[in-house]
Amino acid sequence: MTTLSPKALADEWSKKKTRPVYYLCGEETAMKEAALKRLEAVFKPESFNFSVRDAASYDIAQVLDEAQTAPMLADVRFVALKHAEKLKKEPLKALLAYLENPCPSASLLILADWPREKQDPIPAALGGDCALVNYASMSEAQAAEHLNSALLANGLKSDGEALELLVELLGTDSLTLDGEAEKILLYMHGQNRVFTAQDAVALAGFARAQKPFELSNAVCARQAPRAAAAVETMLEGEAEPLALLSQVSRAIERMLKVKRLSAAGDGPASAYQAGMSPGQYHAALRDAGAYTEDKLLRSLRRCLDAEELLKSSSGRDPGLVLRQLVHEITAGK
Repeated sequence: MTTLSPKALADEWSKKKTRPVYYLCGEETAMKEAALKRLEAVFKPESFNFSVRDAASYDIAQVLDEAQTAPMLADVRFVALKHAEKLKKEPLKALLAYLENPCPSASLLILADWPREKQDPIPAALGGDCALVNYASMSEAQAAEHLNSALLANGLKSDGEALELLVELLGTDSLTLDGEAEKILLYMHGQNRVFTAQDAVALAGFARAQKPFELSNAVCARQAPRAAAAVETMLEGEAEPLALLSQVSRAIERMLKVKRLSAAGDGPASAYQAGMSPGQYHAALRDAGAYTEDKLLRSLRRCLDAEELLKSSSGRDPGLVLRQLVHEITAGK
């Protein structure tokens, strides 16, 4: 098995190279969907040589039969299987058996996002000619570059402060950032100037709050009523629920980091190890004093649980999910 980055996959396809199996995994669902669109744009397969099936509703036997059917008037047949993590025991066995000897005239693309509590059996089943493509969550720098690329592709320049602020406010989820890029392009249409940090605050869904970091500040101060009120106000201002969740989780991660660095006893160097100025470090360390390390770790796990709920089709009210989360973090033991 070969491990490819998303860029390496795009480069491979640009050279019209294919493999019998590609496993697209990781949290960035939107990027995996974009990869399918890129495949169609590059190879332009006829409809009878390209199928997209959902593992939750389609018979795996039919999917594998399609993958083993010779392509018509082409060298490769493409079959995409979405939501492979939803396969039951027997269908999953059938898929894993196919991976032991995949059809060389097909390219099977498996898309999955396995829950944290379940072990992913697919990587171990991939053969030498297959590839795993990890669409993991982006770092802050990668997210800023992703947003900048989307804006530059449409002829819009932005300053670094605006990009950093948007990532701080919205998080690193590509779907959220792509939606924000569309809003920015509409807002800046016809204006021959650089997109600034002031523009970013106005468009990030926090205009009514006028305090874009109110939620994270309330979490750091461990003020439950203030945090719940911030959630309400920001949602009323049409803030993205995942962006608010990102603010909460980043605040928790920051406090956990400085608490551990302080305990290590590295003195003044701790601030730079944390990627903060001394003033920011001491402020975060002060906030972290209201939490135990165990509480911060449990809070991070609850953020992950909340993310799964917000990204799933559970039907749960996002506002309720977020209010329960911040109350548990700030008021719970």
